[in-house]
Amino acid sequence: MTDPSPPPEPTVPEPPPSEARIAPAAGSSRAEPDQMAPRTSRRWFLAGGAAVLLGGGAGVAVELSGHRSPAAPTAAPAALVAAMRAERALIADLDATTGGSGAVRSVIRQARADHAAHLAALRGVLAGYAHVQPPAEPRGRARTRAQLRAAETAAAQTAAQHARDLTGAAAALLASIAACEATHAELLR
Repeated sequence: MTDPSPPPEPTVPEPPPSEARIAPAAGSSRAEPDQMAPRTSRRWFLAGGAAVLLGGGAGVAVELSGHRSPAAPTAAPAALVAAMRAERALIADLDATTGGSGAVRSVIRQARADHAAHLAALRGVLAGYAHVQPPAEPRGRARTRAQLRAAETAAAQTAAQHARDLTGAAAALLASIAACEATHAELLR
């Protein structure tokens, strides 16, 4: 004798919480883009690429700066000292800025980590020069998203100009920093 009841429906496992999506509204066939779980954006992909470039440039700069001739050290190029001051000022402003949406705070955390890496790379290059006076600690100010974007844009332009004024590994380092600052500005749009 055959069973007249229909076969049981196959069960579909629930997606993990990180892949869960908000159900579409009644009568809608699709979830709206802002209702979907967050994904890695193209901007974060670009920021990661810029960070890799920065790391490579910093490595080259540190390696080349370690092979200076034994002659008397020269004064540090003003462009490198100015770049170090700029990085410290950007860090101070980011540290003072605590508000904004979760996405903005995430960009601020990543940008701050990038600026700390820039500063470390610049200190490594400047270690080979004589009489580099560490600049005074700047006092940061809380900034709006637009003000942070403007500061990052200005820092990118200044670093690019300084890169044009230098040669070799120092120019490569500042060009890499300029690209990273431009990425920060884009992420803050």
